[in-house]
Amino acid sequence: MSLSSSVVPRESFFLLAPLESLHSDDVKRVISLDDLIKLPREDSLEQFSIGEYKPAIVTNDLFSFFRFNNQKTYLIFIDKRSESDADLRRYNFFGLVGTFGKGKIVASSSKQAKKSLNLTNVLSNRGQAFVLELCELYEDYDESQDWWMRDVIYEVITASYQDSNNDGFGDIQGLRQRLDYIQSIRIKTIWLTPIYPSPWKDYGYDISNFCDIDPRFGTLDDFRQLVADVHSRNMRLILDFVPNHTSNEHTWFQAALRNDPNYVDYYVWHEGKNNGKDLPNNWLGPSGQRMWTYSPERKMYYLHQFLDCQPDLNLRNDKVLEELKRILRFWLDLGVDGFRADAVRHLIENDDFRDESLSKNAKDIDPNIFYDAYEHTETADRPESYALVRQWRRFLDNYAYDNCRDYLLFVTEAYHRDVQKVMDYYGANREERGSDVSINFLITYYLDKNGKEQHGLELDEQLTKWQTKVPEHAWSNWCLGSHDSGRVTSRLPSTELIDGFYMLLLLQSGTALLYYGDEIAMRNRPFTLEHPEEIVDITAFNYGEKYVEERTRDCQRTPMQWTSHSPHAGFTSTTATPYLPLADTWPELNVEQEEKAERSHLKLFRQLVKLRQQSPFYGGHQKKVLATKELYAFIRWLHSDIYLIVINQTMNGHEPITTDFVKLLKYPNKELLGEVVAKSTNIPDASPIGKEGNRIELNQLTLQSNESLVLRLLSSVLDIPLCIVLIFFQITSDGITIIAMNFIRVTVFYLVLVLTLAWTQAKPLHQSSSLSPSLNDLDGYIKYLLRMIGTENEYLRFLTYLKIYPPNHGTQLRRLYDELFSFDAYITDMTHMYEKYYAPDEILQLVDFYSSPLGKKTLALNIDVNQQMEDTMLNKITDYVFTAAEHNIHIPLPEIH
Repeated sequence: MSLSSSVVPRESFFLLAPLESLHSDDVKRVISLDDLIKLPREDSLEQFSIGEYKPAIVTNDLFSFFRFNNQKTYLIFIDKRSESDADLRRYNFFGLVGTFGKGKIVASSSKQAKKSLNLTNVLSNRGQAFVLELCELYEDYDESQDWWMRDVIYEVITASYQDSNNDGFGDIQGLRQRLDYIQSIRIKTIWLTPIYPSPWKDYGYDISNFCDIDPRFGTLDDFRQLVADVHSRNMRLILDFVPNHTSNEHTWFQAALRNDPNYVDYYVWHEGKNNGKDLPNNWLGPSGQRMWTYSPERKMYYLHQFLDCQPDLNLRNDKVLEELKRILRFWLDLGVDGFRADAVRHLIENDDFRDESLSKNAKDIDPNIFYDAYEHTETADRPESYALVRQWRRFLDNYAYDNCRDYLLFVTEAYHRDVQKVMDYYGANREERGSDVSINFLITYYLDKNGKEQHGLELDEQLTKWQTKVPEHAWSNWCLGSHDSGRVTSRLPSTELIDGFYMLLLLQSGTALLYYGDEIAMRNRPFTLEHPEEIVDITAFNYGEKYVEERTRDCQRTPMQWTSHSPHAGFTSTTATPYLPLADTWPELNVEQEEKAERSHLKLFRQLVKLRQQSPFYGGHQKKVLATKELYAFIRWLHSDIYLIVINQTMNGHEPITTDFVKLLKYPNKELLGEVVAKSTNIPDASPIGKEGNRIELNQLTLQSNESLVLRLLSSVLDIPLCIVLIFFQITSDGITIIAMNFIRVTVFYLVLVLTLAWTQAKPLHQSSSLSPSLNDLDGYIKYLLRMIGTENEYLRFLTYLKIYPPNHGTQLRRLYDELFSFDAYITDMTHMYEKYYAPDEILQLVDFYSSPLGKKTLALNIDVNQQMEDTMLNKITDYVFTAAEHNIHIPLPEIH
């Protein structure tokens, strides 16, 4: 169907919903129900009004719903706002039904510039209506929308990457010279730390002009050339956006010091206590300084969450917010593809200026210099800060829409161990989205155990903490380190172990963020007070000489290591002096050496990036297999492809570890083969797992210290019972039964089992809710359950994989499913089968049998699904088996009598 033939009036889209399901509030602001009923139906839309109906997002401004027909799923979207409402709205439908991530526009109320939409980012102008034909995220990859979800974001400190003019500082032209390398390791998104004019007292985060290039890095023309080069390679460029503060040399601050009425409130000022003799309060910043500095010119204190040379902007001032939008627009007009917002935790403070309380865990922490000594309830993660993030996200959406730009990325940095506070920057719900990538530092915190043996259980704790808190409307992300944390390799007990952490970073579900040089396993360079002239990071001195060597961040910011035959590793010329000395390991750990080597960290990294851009690593599913002190293992799968990733974290010299993964995967047979896809660089060729393509038995998989492995299992996902989780009926005191399920997709056998037991368990019931059908009607109940847990066509895909059936009726069921051509036939056959083979009393006996230990083993196909449960519990619970997944849903069932 062409778009031109499908442009129809907005009100006609309401007719795609069953009229009996519509209420006056649903159509309010567009048309009355009486007038709607009188409308003629549009022939071009008629096919979208057939099949099952399910509401999606319904608000005062939006009416949206799903229709399922002809093995397809459609989302009908109707913006109810009038012409007077000019705001662009953004909605997120990802996860509402199955694992659909994309939608093709097949009908619209107006001409559409885009042919498809990402369900995480459905933008709506006032009065729009359209129909999307949904497809899975991995099935219809759209480079214009989805690039940030599949790509690796590569953080570059321009000053440390490549010097082109021999002044010891990396620059934009140097970065342009290295784009071939960046492209060769399959990086498609580059994030630059600040390149704006700056006194450079904090690596450029003290900005004196937001709309220019610091001369040490080049010119605006150089930057335009960089953007053009990046885009010509189908790559993206994002910049650091620093909204919290400026340099004290910025013209705004200088004007504020002079009491210029246009700028007097651009920053946060306070008269102090006791006529200015005392600080306004006890606030301490993350840079080891009190947050207030006295200004003799203004005879007031100005606020600075960070260094005293970085005064905080007053983000309650609308003029300041407009200035920041002007800055964003300036760089967007030059072609940048998004921003990483710095330090969003610190944007807004309580304007009552109350003291902060000491932390309960701060007994051994000096409250005069250490940020963690306080509970930062007044100065961090304020509700207004979350609102600003959402506001900037809306600004980027509007800009992209108005200028026909591809999706603009918005990353936020909120350095915090409290996962929920980090998650909140994603936005509260599907309508109020914030950050696309709220950076996840939990692996970084885990790696902070510098010099100690890593621990798989602790790693699992951090991974699980994040995975279980990601909102259903958000996209996950992983990060090993950044310019504010030590090099990954320096925080590991062995350099070899970094290969396993590459696998964690790149093969888990979510966007990956990589700090430059980590791909070649660069290490920290120690800086000491014996050579204070080498230290650039002046923040370290705020903590006193005792802590300078520990606190300086110069260690991880040293120049990139390109070659082994130059005094400065190819970063700058032999006659220049790098602004920071290179790490001592540059002769061994550099790009040139690792490209020449048969096996290297760099080559493995490149291989894993290629792997992650394929399903099931993009758009697939994930589940932990094993977490012990020594090992961490997980699986990724989608349809028939399933991969096992195993990481051994033991120290060198530890005994080899042999594991029976056949048992852990609960595979019903004794033998299961895995094919080597990728391996850590320390695995010798002579090892059974030493070459890609080698096939090994998984009942005795042996790994030496620090070895890591990616295997493709030579089996269908339907044969791996670990991909199955148990779902329980829970009968509450008021007699209401709830199924709480984790789901993505249901195999046909287990779908039959679920529907059978759910129906028969509730057989003597009557309808208790207008939302649920009578359970005396199997046909209605099956349709009801399917509508709640997904779409019909998801389950039809699995019919050809059916292998095992309920006792004594396998032949008949096989014939029924082999002859299946439609969902209606499936419903009919299901109903016919149960009516033909089971009387009501027999069905109840079946339920009792299936709830017994023996019956459970029969249903589980000899899988020991409840090995640790007591037999008494087995008699009280009916298990419902679904494939594992990322979304939670609660299905209400009628009352039990």
